[in-house]
Amino acid sequence: MTDMLPKNAVHYATSRFTHETLPDKLRKDHSTKAGVWGLLVVQSGELLLRREDKEDFVITAGEVAVFAPQEVHSIEAMDNVEFEVQFHRQEAPDAA
Repeated sequence: MTDMLPKNAVHYATSRFTHETLPDKLRKDHSTKAGVWGLLVVQSGELLLRREDKEDFVITAGEVAVFAPQEVHSIEAMDNVEFEVQFHRQEAPDAA
């Protein structure tokens, strides 16, 4: 996957899901707030990432995918998937 987190992005939260615990709101179109990137990390199985104006992308175990701030997207469990959504934000240059 070619999309990447910015170099100065800081991890601040992680949510873990399986095919059984995947919330309905993530299955529907949604987005993060301004300045917040998401990193999908698949531990097992496969996950389908749909993003507005981009091709659908299947993420398999050991792979990751990034979605940008305010990018409309949805995800779908393809099978018995286990994955994390790691949230990152850019810190202000003068943040200490």
